Amino acid sequence: MRILVAEDDALYRAMFQRLLSPEYEPTFAEDGNAAWELLQLEDAPELVILDWLMPGMNGVDVCRKLRAIPEKEALIS
Repeated sequence: MRILVAEDDALYRAMFQRLLSPEYEPTFAEDGNAAWELLQLEDAPELVILDWLMPGMNGVDVCRKLRAIPEKEALIS
């Protein structure tokens, strides 16, 4: 399973890398804007872990934008 981790702190990104690999395929974004770009791809990750506070767009804003997409709304909980 591909997982997107949006986290601005390098220490936490490294921690997630160790926790998730090799069972999962983690992809990392350093801010909300980069996470949003990755979520727009046709083969976007199936699960997203978002930091609450990040530069640019924060995790809450990314969630709001995802919920505004009708075809993805049913996948969000």
